[in-house]
Amino acid sequence: MPLPSSTPSAQGVDALGILALVDALESGGHDPHSLLVARHGRVIARGWWAPYAPERVQLVYSLSKSFTATAVGLLVDEGRLSLDQPVLDLLPPGDLAEGVEVPDRYRRLTLGHCLTMATGHDAEGWGPDVLRAAHEPTGDDDHVDPVLAAILATPQEHEPGSAWAYNQVATYLAAGAVRGVTGSSVLSLLRERVLPLLDPSGGADVVWHRTATGRELGFSGIHVGTDAILGLAQLYLDHGQWDGSPLLSPEWVDTATTSTGLPNRETDPNPDWREGYGGSFWMARHGYRGDGAYGQYAIVLPEQDMAIAITSETLDMQALLDLVWDHLLPAVGQADEVGDELADAALEERLDMLTVPTPSSSGPGPEAARWVRAEDSTLPEAYAAMSLAPGGAAYEVVLDCHDTQVRLDVGDGEWVFSTFAVGGVELPVMSSGGWDAEGCFSADLRLVETPHTLRLRTRTDGTVHLGWREVPLYGAEPLDLAVHGSALPRQD
Repeated sequence: MPLPSSTPSAQGVDALGILALVDALESGGHDPHSLLVARHGRVIARGWWAPYAPERVQLVYSLSKSFTATAVGLLVDEGRLSLDQPVLDLLPPGDLAEGVEVPDRYRRLTLGHCLTMATGHDAEGWGPDVLRAAHEPTGDDDHVDPVLAAILATPQEHEPGSAWAYNQVATYLAAGAVRGVTGSSVLSLLRERVLPLLDPSGGADVVWHRTATGRELGFSGIHVGTDAILGLAQLYLDHGQWDGSPLLSPEWVDTATTSTGLPNRETDPNPDWREGYGGSFWMARHGYRGDGAYGQYAIVLPEQDMAIAITSETLDMQALLDLVWDHLLPAVGQADEVGDELADAALEERLDMLTVPTPSSSGPGPEAARWVRAEDSTLPEAYAAMSLAPGGAAYEVVLDCHDTQVRLDVGDGEWVFSTFAVGGVELPVMSSGGWDAEGCFSADLRLVETPHTLRLRTRTDGTVHLGWREVPLYGAEPLDLAVHGSALPRQD
């Protein structure tokens, strides 16, 4: 069942502090997409910035690791997996091709080492050769995993358990252990046992990026709703209990959320990244968290008995956390016991009206026009031109890309839905735009199942800048963000 709702003041939180956090997220340039806050197991703030919405899933990058770890925890609690087992022994039969040499350190690498990033690497092991193996179909038997062979081709620099490095290889192997034990996938296990509880309305819509041979990345790629993110945080806050019944053991929660003590990022300029790492959860100056690139957060605050979920598109993830510490934490315990109805009502009204900046016309312009790609565009060169054509919405943008034309409806001061579709690959898009007084047309294309925004900006010289608000980790090609019809993102 979903978490029950309450007012902030009934749970001892000053709603003005949450309002201040909302203001700071917007004014700080963090492009917030959603914010959910729970205290004492009750949701006290729940809002999405339009066109983002509760029924949509969103790519949460490395927050995927915490979901993968939860699947591992279910199997550890049942005795089907042990953190002391060599992880290669747990992979599905046939993943390793005959004749592939296995370095001794990889033979001694355990599942526990993988979950805690204590693989023995000095740095990221998901390098160009591994990425290439993951992205390119081999034409061979899909039972063999070319990614595994590429991983094993570069042994660790240190003995497993003796050195820490944030490393996608670690969680990819942990996801493989789940596949090996269940005969299915991480997502199948979560859909069966976890997601329907955390988000009863949206668990079936969760999807995950896979390699070219159909294996989940594990370390990234899950597209999940904000309710499920909040539910994950609440599940760990409640020591594995959900609605009064055990889902995970308290022992597993302690294992996953306690720092290993290995040095990690000691010189990192961001203080919340120097606090240690557990079993696919980061420690923090306050509580602990799962997180993903561009500001996707599942924050757990045991001292305040709070769970927080945030999705956004920001590069300064430390600054976003600072806003939570600066505005939300001081509000805890400050509300009048009988409640501050005015502050609660003001927060509720504000959360109901959230929207990201919505482009609109400030001047006239023609129904039809055409521009060629500007040289400084950050989309790939396959995106050659843009034109406007009369359409059902305020505008119809036509992108010449990949030897075809993609037509997208664009509202003027309102978000309009369309599908970015090329060769069977599809991305949901919400778009708004308009003309300015200088005769230039601009539009924002929100790829609403990802954190990312495409920005189209025409110029008076007849060119159009085709770019990103923030270039995705998967690369500049928008289609690599798609799950439906796609093979694999290019990088993480």
